[in-house]
Amino acid sequence: MSFNLYLILFIVLGFWGVMNYLSPFLKDRGVEVAGFTLLWRTKKFMGVIDNLSKKFGKFWDYFAKFGIIASLFGCSYIIYFLFNEALKMARTSKPQPVATLVIPGVTIPLWYGLIGIITLVIVHEFAHGIVARRENIPLKSVGAGIFIALPLAFVEPEEEEMKKASPWARIKVYGAGSTANFALGFIALLFLISLNPMITADGIEINSVQEDMPAYGVLEKGMIIYEVNDIAFQNITEFSDIMSKFKPGDKIALETNRGVKEIVLTENPEDPTKGHIGILIKPHLTTKYGSFLLPVYFSLYWISMLNINIGLINLLPVPPVLDGGKIVKELMEMKVSKRVSNTISAVLAVVSISLVVIAFFPKILVII
Repeated sequence: MSFNLYLILFIVLGFWGVMNYLSPFLKDRGVEVAGFTLLWRTKKFMGVIDNLSKKFGKFWDYFAKFGIIASLFGCSYIIYFLFNEALKMARTSKPQPVATLVIPGVTIPLWYGLIGIITLVIVHEFAHGIVARRENIPLKSVGAGIFIALPLAFVEPEEEEMKKASPWARIKVYGAGSTANFALGFIALLFLISLNPMITADGIEINSVQEDMPAYGVLEKGMIIYEVNDIAFQNITEFSDIMSKFKPGDKIALETNRGVKEIVLTENPEDPTKGHIGILIKPHLTTKYGSFLLPVYFSLYWISMLNINIGLINLLPVPPVLDGGKIVKELMEMKVSKRVSNTISAVLAVVSISLVVIAFFPKILVII
């Protein structure tokens, strides 16, 4: 692991050590700490949820019904997608990850990642709460918290009242969270598309340099590369196409914002016949309309990306952890006995978790 990752782990472990030590003091102030989870419960925002559920009642009723369809489609799609990708991996000797762990500051940008995650959890949980109130299910509390290093928000319906509600009412509540994430994700995507004409790709930016690779000590994080051997490119795809033509041992000249840098390529770990620099890159974007547009653009990108993709993952049939599992279990219990439902749910959970592990496995190996 890199030094930065060790530093992050040290800070995170230190923070949780302090929080657990202070847990008796924090508990008296309504904050619960257990292991790597911190939860703050309150009744302050319950009035806001009640008002929203009453003020736009008809909208939320239609939203909840649509949420059932959207959730079932999302559940089917994410299983199909992961299964299809698993088959592709089985056919290749060099499988590539189809998903990455969401760790702000490590696998995704820190601030944009946090913006995306915060909007995701707030919209998700408020949707659960609003639909619960539309179904006359009272709320016990709302709150916020942290799990390891990720922000949380939650809405707690009264457990006994939730059990008394009809199966379709519970399904509406479970499906509301991911449906709200999809709605926010696609709205952000529309705004993102509207900004595309104002944004121009201009080379690539180095996100990090891998140790013991040719670029180490020559290139640095933040450098912008415009040309390879006097061949200009604009985006990552064009850069990758150019680099695919080089072999180990080839010497290349990179035109950067800090002058020309020469590098002798080594073997690509994934294909020994290809040359390898040893850098992680991202697009370098520019705009004619002021630098303020770029933070807006990247914020919208991560809001869209995280809401849609995590919304889908949440619909995997893994009860009782994910909403998709709860929905599938409720539907099965309408038709079969609880014993049969539990058995089928367990099989679906094992299959789903296996597909997720296959999708993430190459990336997990890289991080370890």
